[in-house]
Amino acid sequence: MSAIKELREYFGEIMTLHYTQAALGWDQEVNMQNYRTLEGRSKQVSLLEKLIHKRVTSEKVGKLIREAQKLTNLTEIESAMLREITREYELETKLPEKLVIEIAETSILAAKEWREAYTKSEFSTFQELLEKTVELQKEKATKLATHPDIYSTLIDLYEPGATYGWIANIFNPIKPKIIDFVKKLNSSSDKPDDSILHKNYDINKQFELSFELIKKLHYDLGIGRQDRSTHPFTSSLASMDIRITTRTREDFLNECIFGTIHECGHALYEMGIKKELHNTILCNGTSMGIHESQSRMWENIVGRSKEYWSYWYPTFQKYFPENLKEYPMEEFHRAVNCVQPSFIRVNADEVTYGLHVILRFEIEKDLIEGKIQVNELPEIWNSRMEEYLGIIPANDKEGVLQDIHWSMGAIGYFPTYFLGSLYASQIYSDAIKKMPHLPEDYKKGEFSNLLNYLRENVHQYGKIYRANDLIKRITGEDLNPDYFFKYIEEKFYPIYKL
Repeated sequence: MSAIKELREYFGEIMTLHYTQAALGWDQEVNMQNYRTLEGRSKQVSLLEKLIHKRVTSEKVGKLIREAQKLTNLTEIESAMLREITREYELETKLPEKLVIEIAETSILAAKEWREAYTKSEFSTFQELLEKTVELQKEKATKLATHPDIYSTLIDLYEPGATYGWIANIFNPIKPKIIDFVKKLNSSSDKPDDSILHKNYDINKQFELSFELIKKLHYDLGIGRQDRSTHPFTSSLASMDIRITTRTREDFLNECIFGTIHECGHALYEMGIKKELHNTILCNGTSMGIHESQSRMWENIVGRSKEYWSYWYPTFQKYFPENLKEYPMEEFHRAVNCVQPSFIRVNADEVTYGLHVILRFEIEKDLIEGKIQVNELPEIWNSRMEEYLGIIPANDKEGVLQDIHWSMGAIGYFPTYFLGSLYASQIYSDAIKKMPHLPEDYKKGEFSNLLNYLRENVHQYGKIYRANDLIKRITGEDLNPDYFFKYIEEKFYPIYKL
C-alpha cells in the first residue's frame, strides 16, 4: 500500500473519532440542556481529544507524510488530502497533550455555564470560566504561532489562509458604508412594518412548518434530522448523517423560519460532498466563510426574496390564519426584509448583520491580545452596540451572552460569518448570470436548479480547494465586497420605496 493510501485509511479512523465526538456534542446540546452536571461528558470528550491528538501526532503519520511527499503521481484529491493531513499534523504536534485535554474539558463545562448564564442573563456567573477559556486560547495560539499575531493564528483555524490584516482591510471600509446605507433606508417615508412577525405564533406549528421548508429545499431526512437547541447549529455525525437544530419563539416568527433555512444551507453543503471524499479529511466545508456563504445564500438571497414568498405565503396563511389570512403577501415580504438595528445577531437583517460581526471581530482581537479584560466585556459590548447600531442592550442575554461561541473556545470564528455574506453575493451573482430564470423557479417552489449549481461548483469539492482558490474558480476573481453592496442596493431600495 502506498503512503498516501495508508494515510487516507489512517485518517479515516481519525475522522470516525471526530464524528463520535460530534455525536456527543449533538446529544449534549439537544438532550442534556437541563442536566445539572456535564463532568462525565467533559471526560468523554477530552478522552476522544486525547486519542485524536495521539493518533495525529504519531511518528507513523510523520513518516508517511515524508514518504507521500516524495510521490510524483498524486491525483488532485490525493494532493489535497496530503496538504490537509500535513497541516493537521503540523498544528497538532505543536500542542502539548495536557493543553489539548484541558481545552476540551473546559469547553464542555463552559458551554454549560454559558447556557445557565444566558438563561438567567447574568454574565458574572460565566465570567470565571470564560477567563480560563480565553487564557487557554491565548496559550494555544502562542504554541501554534502560524502567524506573527495570535489572533490571526486563531482565525486561520476557521478560515485557512486568512489573517486579521486581510479581513480588516475588507471590513474597515465596509463598516461606514453599511452605517450610511442604513441611514439612507431610514430616510424613507414608507418603511416596512415588521409588527406582523411579532404576533403570537404557536411554536409547535412553527416547528412543524419548518420541516416542510427544509424538505422542499431538498434536505434529506433519510440521512439527517432536525431538533431544537438553545443555539441553532449543524453537525455532521458521519459522512451520511447531517443534523440540524433550530429554536422557536412565540413572539417572533423569524427565529425559527430563517434559523431553519440557515442551518439547512449548511447541511446541504455537507450532504453534497462527493462520495469519493467520504470518511476522509476532505469531507467537510473548505472554510467557515464558504460554509456561511451557503447558509446565508439560502436564508437571505433566496429565503427573503419576493419570489420565495410568492410560493410559500399561502402555506403560512394556512398554518397561521389568525395572523396572516388577511395580511398582504407584499407587506409580509417587506416585513421580513425590515432593516433596523437589533440586539440579536442571528435574527439581524442582512444589512446590519455585518455590524454585529465587525463588533465581535474587533472585540475578539483586543480580548485575545489582552487590551481588554473579560470582566470589561459587557460594558465594552454595550458601548460598541451604541456606536455602531445606536442601541444599548437592556441585559446580558440580549448583549454579550447571546452567542455560544466563546464558551466553546471558538475565538476567531466570528469574522467568517460576514465573510459568508460577501462570498454568497459574489457566488450568487455568477449563478444568476448563468441561470437568469432562478427567481421564476422560486415562484414555483423549484429550488433544485440553484442546488445543482451549488453542488457542481461548491459542495462536491469538500476541502479540495481552499476558499480563495474556490471563489476564483467560480467567479474568476478574488473575494470582492462590491457584489454585496450591489445586491443590497438592488434589493432594498425598492423595498424601501427609494
